[in-house]
Amino acid sequence: MAATLSPVAAPAPPGPRGAEGALWLGRLARDPWSTPAKLLARYGDVVRLPVPFTEVVLLGHPDHIAHVNLKAADRYERAPMVTETMRVQGSPHHASWFDGDDAEWERGRKLLQPHFTQKALTQLGALFTEAVVDEVDSWARAADTGEPFDLTDPLKELALAVLYNGMFSQRIAPEEMPGLLHDLDERMLATTARTAMSPLPSWIPRPLDRRGGPADDRLDDYLRGIIERRRAAPIDRVDLLNVLLEATYDDGTPLEDHKIRTEMLFLVIGGHETTAAALAWTFALLATHPGVADRLRDEVDALGDEAVGPQHMARLPFVTACFDEAARLQGGLVFNPKRAVEDDEIGGLRIARGTTVLHSNLALHRDPRFWGADAGAFRPDRWLGDDPPPHAVFQNFGRGRRMCLGKRLAYIEAVLTLATAFQRYRFEAPPGWAPEHHYRMSMGVKGGVPLKLWRR
Repeated sequence: MAATLSPVAAPAPPGPRGAEGALWLGRLARDPWSTPAKLLARYGDVVRLPVPFTEVVLLGHPDHIAHVNLKAADRYERAPMVTETMRVQGSPHHASWFDGDDAEWERGRKLLQPHFTQKALTQLGALFTEAVVDEVDSWARAADTGEPFDLTDPLKELALAVLYNGMFSQRIAPEEMPGLLHDLDERMLATTARTAMSPLPSWIPRPLDRRGGPADDRLDDYLRGIIERRRAAPIDRVDLLNVLLEATYDDGTPLEDHKIRTEMLFLVIGGHETTAAALAWTFALLATHPGVADRLRDEVDALGDEAVGPQHMARLPFVTACFDEAARLQGGLVFNPKRAVEDDEIGGLRIARGTTVLHSNLALHRDPRFWGADAGAFRPDRWLGDDPPPHAVFQNFGRGRRMCLGKRLAYIEAVLTLATAFQRYRFEAPPGWAPEHHYRMSMGVKGGVPLKLWRR
């Protein structure tokens, strides 16, 4: 039997070099959605990307991704391109969700996780339902006009309202919503630019940083106001704001106010941007597949006219399947990077210490090897029955210890929104229109989701 090569002795991953590498890098910058799949098809499931100033390896097989996230997780850490670019500008603190230090991350996880269980979130059901109904009812201003109504911002408003109402017991005043959405968008655009440029030397200017910094300051001031009002008028409710206000470090000292505001901000960022983008894809795909939309509507109608809450989730399997299938085709985050803290070997190829390893959800989610010949088709039925897709090939919420804390919240918010909307409206897409990807931290729909709404 041949001896197994040590990681150092294993061959380096293949990938484009020289002029060909520059060509592929340009393609990757212009089209980060389909290019990874083309690179994997050309070079195999472990590909060295032609990124300057750093070593970056793209993984394409679920076994290799599981190696990084599960089997050999102690050999990898969250990449600085995440921990540093997601930091609030000027803040001394990370949010525990995006912290690279395991002890601090684990402390934050233990603090927050009990409040994201299905039981805990179901207890907040009335708050979620209240926010969803209010926002979806507001869409009636566009119904029956025959004019396209772009759902992009309304879905962001809805996701934000649900988060603030459910997590902080705080209703957002209508006049506050545009400013909050603007600042969150500015912040995410700046973060997207910083992440894309993270391999480049720090002396190269990062576009949009001058807009992202003031947006962070305004969001910080808004959250400071929420904290001050809660301290001035406490409420007897176990929401996340009270949890953070009462939390302490291991030595018993309370969290600094800026740390509390940082945690709050990233609860909002992590929960509103991603869910709103996945919902945008779901509405877009349902509007372009009327037969599927009719089946969803039939399932919702079986509930009657009562307001939909978390208690109805088990009775809405097809709605949930539609969200899963749209999220699969959307792809979630563009890339999911980790950094090797020691030499390793994946698929018989060398992963040197310090290498950033990542995978593309979009490439994985549309790979015919794992999803069949119709991998690019919107077919919610693939999620039903006795053999749904395994977790290994659906990575929108990650895997392993760092699986998204807000996964259950995302499903509750999405299913309640879809069911409430289809109780009230029919949706019609422009002739020949289909959703296309738009590069952000979470992949939205390019040009928006311009649907006509008709009251039922």
